[in-house]
Parts: sequence; structure tokens; C-alpha cells
Amino acid sequence: SELAQPYGKVKDWRKGEVEAIPGQTMPNFAIVERDYPNLYDMWSTIGPNLKNGYGAKGVKIPGQPVYDELLKRLGKADRENIGKGHPDMRTAKQACNAILLMSGATNGKRAVEGWKSLKETTGKDFEFVSKGREEEDLTLDDITVQPRQTISTPVWTGLENDGRRYSPFTSNVEFKLPWHTLTGRQSFYLDHEVMLDYGEGLPLYIPPLYSGPYLKNEKGITDTGKSIKLRYLTPHQKWGIHTMFTDTDQMTQLFRGWQTVWLNEDDANSIGIYDNDWIELYNRNGAVVARAVTTYRIPQGVAYMHHAQDRVMGVPGNTINKKRGGTHNSVTRIHPKGTHMIGGYAQLSYGFNYYGPTGNQRDTISIVRPLKEVDWLED
Repeated sequence: SELAQPYGKVKDWRKGEVEAIPGQTMPNFAIVERDYPNLYDMWSTIGPNLKNGYGAKGVKIPGQPVYDELLKRLGKADRENIGKGHPDMRTAKQACNAILLMSGATNGKRAVEGWKSLKETTGKDFEFVSKGREEEDLTLDDITVQPRQTISTPVWTGLENDGRRYSPFTSNVEFKLPWHTLTGRQSFYLDHEVMLDYGEGLPLYIPPLYSGPYLKNEKGITDTGKSIKLRYLTPHQKWGIHTMFTDTDQMTQLFRGWQTVWLNEDDANSIGIYDNDWIELYNRNGAVVARAVTTYRIPQGVAYMHHAQDRVMGVPGNTINKKRGGTHNSVTRIHPKGTHMIGGYAQLSYGFNYYGPTGNQRDTISIVRPLKEVDWLED
């Protein structure tokens, strides 16, 4: 389906320029029926559709062996409902163990099966990548006892064999695994009609989107003194993952301890902000409070709040809505681009939660100012 759209003019089925064919000239459709009275029972068990197989990014995993192994690991649901006799996933531990068994990163059989499936599309044999680790089968107890080395899986492009650390695209470079593009190589020029109409056939710099002015005297905003307007970005930490467990004792004793926003030291000092001060960022989308990291490493005009910092500790209230100080996404908003509407053209085929490659929804303008009084909202 990623090659459904031929090169050339994009024809509009809505205007009668082409016949409306799902998956070819228009998006695919999937009819999903919801059995709401049984919804909880369906979500807390693993149904028989898994036997048909599953996967992602062109990687296919046979489902029947997985279903059988899940029955042994999780046990059969004995409740008198639609899920009876299927793998039971009622507890958080069962859900974690189901994920660990189904993932090639934590189950050697799944990894080998995933690498094997690539032969159908590439003509190359990649089973050797995870050979020798077929018997590895990590559970929640295993990774609770101590950290474990994950297994190289084709869903991701990094290799972790022989104790190496994850680095993207190593499987493409070292094993000549084609990139997930139209040509199978890295692409810098995109000759798609829509990309060219937007002037984005080649990478280019686009300034941030201004969603209207942010005024000090707007309703509900009190003037507390000096402030600065900065471009606000939310990148990953260099070695970050989607949760860093920043509420653990070990993490709260590292670096600043709680959540931070990085600023250029000259920008910060111009409004009386110094390293480790409490600051407040806000715009019409929301507000966020955290400690400041001032550094010459951040260019002037920019503020960073690293992506997905857990906010369960060290979160005072803000002065805008008098609530606790928000997350990294509190001042962002979603801005879909027209280029995201391209479908059926190799890597320009987007899905839910995979609106890439741009991060424009996390590129906005925010007002930054010192937090004069830290209110922990404990009254």
C-alpha cells in the first residue's frame, strides 16, 4: 500500500478526476465494530485475532505460536464473559509480560521471526542477526532484578549485538538492509508533486509558526515584571526515552533533580533569570513551570524543554491558571501540514502517531519569565 500512488499528478477523487479506490486513490478503510458492553473484557484478555499474525513497519510475526505462549505465561481467563479461555491480561504485570513476549527486543524467537520475514521483501537473509538468542525470553521479573541487554530487532534500525549500544541505521549500513524509502536509499530530494508545490523537494529552514500575539495584559495574566519571547522546542534528551522515571531516588539526585527548561544564559540574564531559578513559560495554549538551566550551548532566541519528563514531583503551580505547572506539551499545539496528507508514496505514507518527519507541532512561541513566588498549592 506504500506504493499505491504512482508518480505523476495527484488526482482528486472528490472532483471526479479518478475513481475512488481505497488504498490506491484514497485512504484505506477498516471497519471496526465496538461491542461496548463487553469492552472491558475484550481489553483485559487477548483475543483470537492475534493468531492471524501482527507486526509493524513491514515486519511480520506469526501469531499462533505467540498466542499459545501467552496462554502459558498469562493463564486462561476464567471469567464468564467473551474473553473466557483466552490469555488473561487483567493485571498490570500480565500486560507487561504480554508486551515483553510479543516484542522482538525482549523475546529471541520474535526477533528471529521478524528478521526472517524481511526475506520476502528484500530477498536477503537476515536471520543470522539474532541467531543464538532464540531462547532468551525476558519477563517483568527478569528486568526488575537487573537491567538486561535487549535483542536486535528489525522493527528498529539499531544493532545491539556483542554489547554495543543502540545507534540508528546500523543495520542499513552494515547489512545493506534497504532504507524504508522509495529507492531503498537515504533520500534528500523528494520529487513528489505536493512536496514540490510546497517548495520542500529539498530540506530547508522554515521559521516558527506565530499563532497570534501573546500579550501581558490578556485576561487572567498578571504583569509580574520582565519577560522574553522565545522559540519553544521539545527535543529528546540525548540518551532519553519516553519516560525517564524522574521520580526515583536515583534520578532526583542527578543533575537538577526535577524537570528543567534550558535557556541561553544571555536571554535568561536579560530578564533576571539565573541558573536553577524557577521560571514560567506560557502562551495561549497553556503554561509550564520548571527550573532553568542557563547555558551558552543553547542559541539565543530558543528555549528547550526535553520531551516526556515525568511530572509527578517538584511541580509548583503557575500564575496563569493557578494549577500545577504543566508538561512539555502544555504550550504546544498540533499543526498538521499539507505534506502530511500524502499517502501511498513510499516513506510519504503517514499513520496515526507517526506524523513525521517534521516536528512542527512542537515548534511554537512562548513567553518566558521568572516565577516570583513558588506556590506548592498545599492549602
